[in-house]
Amino acid sequence: MTLFFDSSNGKNGIYNILWALVFGFATLNILSLVTRRFEPTKRRMSFGEGLAVMVVIVSVVLLGWEMLYVFNILPIHLEPR
Repeated sequence: MTLFFDSSNGKNGIYNILWALVFGFATLNILSLVTRRFEPTKRRMSFGEGLAVMVVIVSVVLLGWEMLYVFNILPIHLEPR
């Protein structure tokens, strides 16, 4: 664990830790959704579980947006007429 903190530099390391926490909690909430399907009495999602699903959806959209920049699809450069 100390090697992870020593190798990170400045704000990038802090942001990586925050992203890991966000994805970790979202993953735990989604796993609890899967296990709750086996409980016959509960039918609705709690606020935390809904928030976890939204975090995953937004993260996938942002990852797709970033991949468009990585593969040079964005930004689109139009030639002037």
